[in-house]
Amino acid sequence: MQHQHSSRSNQSGTTLIEVLITVVLVSIGLLGLAGLQLTTVQNSNSSSERFEATTLAHDVLERIRANRQAALAGQYNLALGAAPAGMNLVGEDLDEWRNALAVLPNGDGSITVANGVVTIEVQWTDASDDNAGDSRDMSVFLRTEL
Repeated sequence: MQHQHSSRSNQSGTTLIEVLITVVLVSIGLLGLAGLQLTTVQNSNSSSERFEATTLAHDVLERIRANRQAALAGQYNLALGAAPAGMNLVGEDLDEWRNALAVLPNGDGSITVANGVVTIEVQWTDASDDNAGDSRDMSVFLRTEL
């Protein structure tokens, strides 16, 4: 009596190895997708901060243009970290702008008006690249003639 060996007995365990390899490959792919999602969120946050900084620079520029004579007299000049002086219209504009800068992480700004040219700088800390606790100081500059 002869025993016949089926092909099934020659391949025992092969299916299990194929399944394990598939699981490893799918896991690597899912980790790659998770990393891509994290990078997308970080870039989105950075872009949002940049947009907000640009909007704030344009906001104070419109306030300056609305009060051109005071700007040309240097009343809108404001150094980084300085508090606005006075509670006249210029002081209120600068105080509101300073408060709005708080939307940005470590938001700060400066304004210089010289020879009819306005230079506005908005600074903030971009912490979206926080893989190793690193953060970058970012700036938006806006320069235009009155």
